[in-house]
Amino acid sequence: MIQDAHPKVGVALSGGFAKVVAHIGILRALTEAKIPIHAISATSGGAIIGAFYAAGWSPDAMEQIARDISWRKLTRVTLPRLGLLSNEKLEKFVTERLGHPRFEDLRTQFAVVGADLTTGRKAVYTSGDIGPPIRASCSIPQLFTPVEINGSLVADGGLAEYLPIQTLDELGCDVKIGVNLGGIRNWHMKDPKNFVEVGLRVIGFVSQRNARISETLADHVIRPNLADFGPYDLDRSDELIRIGYQYGLRACPAIQQLIRDRSEPRPDEGRIVRWLRQHSPLEALMRRIP
Repeated sequence: MIQDAHPKVGVALSGGFAKVVAHIGILRALTEAKIPIHAISATSGGAIIGAFYAAGWSPDAMEQIARDISWRKLTRVTLPRLGLLSNEKLEKFVTERLGHPRFEDLRTQFAVVGADLTTGRKAVYTSGDIGPPIRASCSIPQLFTPVEINGSLVADGGLAEYLPIQTLDELGCDVKIGVNLGGIRNWHMKDPKNFVEVGLRVIGFVSQRNARISETLADHVIRPNLADFGPYDLDRSDELIRIGYQYGLRACPAIQQLIRDRSEPRPDEGRIVRWLRQHSPLEALMRRIP
C-alpha cells in the first residue's frame, strides 16, 4: 500500500530583457547541486535561455553565447506598422545555434508562454518548431512586431504569465521553482526617458501584477537583486551571471529539501480506498445478503 514518489521538478524562467542572462548563473548553481530539472516553462527572454538549456547546452556554453550577444545581432528596424523593430534575427540567432529543433527534439520538456492578441488568452507552445513561439514571447508590444502563429498574432508572454508557474502545473510538475528577475526593481524611482522606456514600464507593471499571483503557486521562488541593471545591459553579462549564480546557490538547500520531502514514500490512495471499501461493515453486510 506504499508507493515510491519521484517528484517531477520544473523551473519557471521569467522575462527581464537583458537581465535574463542571470538565468544562466541560476541554472549553473542548480546543475552543480545536482538538482534534477525535468521541465522548463519560460516567458519572453527567459525562453531564449530555457531553449538552450532544454536542448542540452551546458552553462559554460551558454555563458559564451551570452558574451557574444548584441542588440544588433537580435533586432532590425522596421517601418512602424505593428512595431518599430523586428526580432526575426533573434529567432535566427537561437534556431541556427540549436540546429532548427522542434520542441519534441529537446532533451528537457519545454514550454513557451505567449500572449495571444487575437483571442486575448494565454498561449502555451510545447510542440512544433521552437523559433516562432520564442520570437513571439519576446515581442514587447509596440516595440517589436507580434508574430503570427496558427492564425493568431502573438506577443510578449509577460502580458499573460510573466512567471509561468501555472504552466508548470499544466506540465504535471510536483516541485515548482520560479525565477522572478523583476521581483526587485529600482526603476520606479526614476522617470522614463523616452517612449521605449514608457512601454517597458507599462509591461513591467502588468508583468509584476500577474507574477505576484504566480509566486503564491510556486514551491520556491528565487528573486535575484538586479535593481542596478537596466534593460539594455547585455554588455554586463558576466556580472548578471555571477549574481544569478550566487542567488541560485543560496536557494539550493531549500530546493533540495523540497525534493526530499516530496520523495518520501507515500500511501497509494487508490489502494487505500479500495481496501476500505472491501473491509467496511456495510460491504461485509452486503456480501452476506443472498
